[in-house]
Amino acid sequence: ERSRGLGDVYKRQSFDPPHTAHLVIAENFIQNLGLDIVTWVPARVPPHKKMGELSDPKHRLAMVELAINDNNRFEVSDIEFSESQPPWTVFLLEYFRGKYPEDELHLLIGGDSLIEFTSWRDYRKLWGLAEIDVALRPGFDKTDADTEVLANVRIIDCPLVDISASRIREMVRAGKSIRYLVPDNVRKYILENDLYIAK
Repeated sequence: ERSRGLGDVYKRQSFDPPHTAHLVIAENFIQNLGLDIVTWVPARVPPHKKMGELSDPKHRLAMVELAINDNNRFEVSDIEFSESQPPWTVFLLEYFRGKYPEDELHLLIGGDSLIEFTSWRDYRKLWGLAEIDVALRPGFDKTDADTEVLANVRIIDCPLVDISASRIREMVRAGKSIRYLVPDNVRKYILENDLYIAK
């Protein structure tokens, strides 16, 4: 039996690219919750983005693998890239609950997801499938969340690292350095594969 956290964070995160804030927050979840493992689950089509805005799934998976390769408590799953996997968190949790029936399951989300929680498909069903743990991010106040939701989640004290993937993509397009905003192997991958550069 393991304590397993699913990093399906920040409005169904695409990890495009995975950056330092993702790593800091995931490590913080491990330390605060005593998790044995955090599974990073890049979303195929996050509901707040159009597919054309995302890098190819092979690049996003490769970058996550590079970002987490020095931490034996991190792993990545490509389950959301399966055409047979419906793009809703409730189905994701049902999948992992079936795959790891003995594990203590945690869904790790950001404060922005907390605010939108009641718009999620079958959101009340999630509470029976996993512990819901929330890292507040800069600019998000838990008092803006639904009171019923707040009663069924746990807020985790977390360093507020204000880095966004969209800002990193803009900096790459502008030819600016992203050193230290992403792991160096991810930075090199982005440059070697000409990611985020207008074709």
